[in-house]
Amino acid sequence: MKNLMIYGIVFFSLYLCYVLFVIIRKKKLEKFSENIYVKYLENVYHLDMNTISIKQLAHVVALANAFIITVTLYVIGITENYLLKVLLAFAILIPFQILTYHVIGTCYQIKHKK
Repeated sequence: MKNLMIYGIVFFSLYLCYVLFVIIRKKKLEKFSENIYVKYLENVYHLDMNTISIKQLAHVVALANAFIITVTLYVIGITENYLLKVLLAFAILIPFQILTYHVIGTCYQIKHKK
């Protein structure tokens, strides 16, 4: 239970940092549309960024990134071997990012086809 609370704090802290340093600042939010995550969603899922609220997308990306990092930290926190931690981090991080952004892209495709 204590570990779950720690990872909850990590998740909230990561999301809060993203909100404070990107979403609240107008200049950073304007540059967010040039972000690699946005370009990936735009090119792979053929999303029209003119119809999507960039602020809402920034919140979704912030939540997704916080979730990806927290889950990766949780999984590597279980092991004791440092080499295994590094290998697990790469083995989990990359596929989990692809899966998470696939879900986000599919949801936005469905939402904006209506």
